[in-house]
Amino acid sequence: MSKFKDVVVTLSKKHPQTAEPVQAGHTFVIGVLGKKTAFYEIATEQLNNLHNDDLQKALFQLLHPQTPHQ
Repeated sequence: MSKFKDVVVTLSKKHPQTAEPVQAGHTFVIGVLGKKTAFYEIATEQLNNLHNDDLQKALFQLLHPQTPHQ
């Protein structure tokens, strides 16, 4: 079973799919878990206040969204 610690985090100034440059003051946070990839854009200033664990947890949630139990 995958854990958030298994997510490999990469930062980029270019969109991961289109290679377009990100807007000024922003960064793309890209996560890879096995064959799955997810990403989101964040203000670089905000990024400076986060730790790798925070990024891994956020990306893990994108890669494995919680489904409500019924």
